[in-house]
Amino acid sequence: MNAYIESLQRQLDQQKKRLNKVIFLAASIILLLASQVLFSFKESGDSKILRAKGIVIVDEQGRERILIGTPLPMAANRVRTDTARVRALWSKRFGNADRYMQWYREYDHAANGILILDEQGYDKVCLGDGVPDANIGQRIGKQTGLVFCDNEGFERGGIGVINIGNKQNRVVMALDGENGTDATGISVMEDGETGFFAGGKGYRMFVGSSPADGYSPEPLFGMVINHQKKSLYKLNLMTDSVAVKSK
Repeated sequence: MNAYIESLQRQLDQQKKRLNKVIFLAASIILLLASQVLFSFKESGDSKILRAKGIVIVDEQGRERILIGTPLPMAANRVRTDTARVRALWSKRFGNADRYMQWYREYDHAANGILILDEQGYDKVCLGDGVPDANIGQRIGKQTGLVFCDNEGFERGGIGVINIGNKQNRVVMALDGENGTDATGISVMEDGETGFFAGGKGYRMFVGSSPADGYSPEPLFGMVINHQKKSLYKLNLMTDSVAVKSK
């Protein structure tokens, strides 16, 4: 059992390292681009402060590639704000195009910060206070942090703090699967739950601490493995109990 727990701990450490590398790389790119923009302006007279409502950086073909502002400036090339392109490129994934577009009208595409677009106009990386909703659904609250997307503009992970109201905050560092839901990550929830999670093909594993009625009727400090919401394995060091169930 100790060897199994040590193996899970090594996997958790590896996931942390991967997430840290992705976050460091994305933050470095954003900071480098921002510094190039800022240092490209020369001081005039006694003015030492650059004030602007927004900045748009274009590539050699004139396509908007970097948006900076509070809120972000509009960009003709951005897929997310072009509903005709959204219907053509994304809606078919969800079966009923009309229903998806009805949901899409409620999504928030704004942010206060920096957004990087690719040459097709897909969102790639956003760093800001109040990042856009994922294009598969609205967030449960305002999220401050960093998100990154795949080559079709679908969110694949990020790190941030989400305000869910009543002065409660949720801190999550997560990587998403192909369906857009959290696949693995680390979370600090508003109810005190703290730990590492991973899932796929109906399986869900949680390692950490959780209050009563979370992953178990009693407070948990240990590990839980479920399949399609049915408990397969539970190790609770808080109650010094081990429970194993078959499917």
